[in-house]
Amino acid sequence: MKEELQQYGLSEKETELYLASLKAGKATANTLSELTGIRRSTVYEVIESLKRKGIMASFKKDKKYYFSAAKPKALIYLLREKERNIKNILPELEKFSASTIIRQEAEFLEGISSIKQEVLNMLNHKEILVYGASAIGDEFFGSFTANFARKRIANRVKMCAIIGKTIPAHMRDSDVKSLTFIRTLDLFENHKTAYFIYGDVFLTISLGGELAAIKIKSKNITNSQRQIFEELWKIAEK
Repeated sequence: MKEELQQYGLSEKETELYLASLKAGKATANTLSELTGIRRSTVYEVIESLKRKGIMASFKKDKKYYFSAAKPKALIYLLREKERNIKNILPELEKFSASTIIRQEAEFLEGISSIKQEVLNMLNHKEILVYGASAIGDEFFGSFTANFARKRIANRVKMCAIIGKTIPAHMRDSDVKSLTFIRTLDLFENHKTAYFIYGDVFLTISLGGELAAIKIKSKNITNSQRQIFEELWKIAEK
């Protein structure tokens, strides 16, 4: 019984006191202290906790306070009442949850193969925004960047890029230029990190030392990153 009562939500001392009071019928705090071995001062604290839960009552008789436990069936009635209360507010809780919780997924990509695969996933979107490292990418990816550019044009995927003054050769190709819009910032000339925004994804690729990337899927974060990109675009040179 003790285990079941604790699963119901009673603490160990609440369980001891409830059972002792149930057996005694009615008892003073001193009696309950003797029956349970719980200190008298603590007995009062536990009684107050049980009264707040609706399973202990008190009354005064002959200038003494007595305490009695609620009948066992009252536990079921209280659970049903709690269930009704939750059901009443459940629709609002679900609305609140849907409106405030933003699903957010983060994934660490290690190794050139997994990063290349994610870069190719960009081709499933109509637009790619990128700022940061540019020419240094060719050192890590070799011909992959030029091949990606050709595939991007074939898929009619627009790219807006804010990069350093040194523009990679494949970006200057006449076919690629038709769907590639570039502005430059000195800040990114030797920058070793590239930041990509596409769909609901924000991808950061570190090209300094060991090649690694972090992919975050979140509307909230991509919206913030788009705002940052727009501000950088305003101050970058055409």
